[in-house]
Amino acid sequence: MLKRKHILLLLEWYDYRIHRGVAQIARKNGWQLNCPKDILHSDHILSNREIDGCIALLQGTETLEYFRKNQIPLVDMGLGNHKLPIPRVVTDNRAIAQLAAEHFREYGYKQVFVLDPDNVKMYEERLDAFKHFMEKDGGTVTTFHSAGRTESRVIDELKQLASSQDRKLEELSVGFFAYQDTAAAEMISVCLQNNLRVPENVAVLGVDNDDLVNQGLTVELSSVDSDQEGLGAAAARTLLELLKEKKSSNSRTIIRHPPLGVIARRSTDCYAVENPLVANALHWIKNNFYYGIQASDVATAMGVTQQGLQKAFANCYSKSPGQEIRHQRTHAVSHLLKSTEATLEEIARNCGYCTVNSLINSFRVTFGTTPGRYRKVNKISNKS
Repeated sequence: MLKRKHILLLLEWYDYRIHRGVAQIARKNGWQLNCPKDILHSDHILSNREIDGCIALLQGTETLEYFRKNQIPLVDMGLGNHKLPIPRVVTDNRAIAQLAAEHFREYGYKQVFVLDPDNVKMYEERLDAFKHFMEKDGGTVTTFHSAGRTESRVIDELKQLASSQDRKLEELSVGFFAYQDTAAAEMISVCLQNNLRVPENVAVLGVDNDDLVNQGLTVELSSVDSDQEGLGAAAARTLLELLKEKKSSNSRTIIRHPPLGVIARRSTDCYAVENPLVANALHWIKNNFYYGIQASDVATAMGVTQQGLQKAFANCYSKSPGQEIRHQRTHAVSHLLKSTEATLEEIARNCGYCTVNSLINSFRVTFGTTPGRYRKVNKISNKS
């Protein structure tokens, strides 16, 4: 009987999608995969198992040190503060933060608050990069110091934020970026318990696109999809290379796994503009751009002159009505190129373009490349 590799998956923070990603590689390579849910007694786990390799997401270093001493191939999925010469496979936190900042800017939010990362390295990376991308375009990021948790004390800090703008709490229109979905869900609950509207007063964006978290919410959560399943598969492929070398690693390489994109839902579906005319026009554009509308159609739908609409947009929004229509179309094209096999003719028809040439020209202006090249590059990145 052929000897199977026995692989241990030790997750201090368990996500079934990571497990599923690792399991895909395990199945292809004949591994026996074990994932104990209770790892508090790691000595018992290690002493009673034959282990050929391990993928771990642990804050403590003692268990990781066990693998190093016993020359067992190990891949770390965290950014814990240890000096062990082992490879790490983690989320690309800079890319996650960039997607989050772009999402808030797309909806007009220039002021976003976050919670103190509470010395969690993963969250610190996301915060630093998020500040960079928000401030680069004139936005501001305020850090609340509510013990690193979304407690009712957040409301007191929101009141202070509103007061600094000479506003009442219920007049606020700000964004909240959560480092992961459970904190985002807690924030939604805190807001609703204090009669704050989501997203009208507080637009909430999380990270990880956890469907189990989202299923329990009355306001569906927008989230950056960090591709936890792909992350698990990437960690397993890294371990596979170590097993082929038949030795533990002496490398401190950090492999960054890219996110898939933002999954937009109700919790951010509101434009942060004070002018009701512009807010209504933005929602109308979002719901009708694929009909081939022009700026004049928006003005007609809003019951104002085109000049009046242009002036209102110029006073309180970053784009003109025409620019917003083009923005919505090109980003819809981007999504279809990434997620479908539709032809350019089909995409043009579904995104409001009269011809394929007009789609290509508009797309090139926005993304700096042709739709064909964009699709090819995106497919390659999705396989990584």
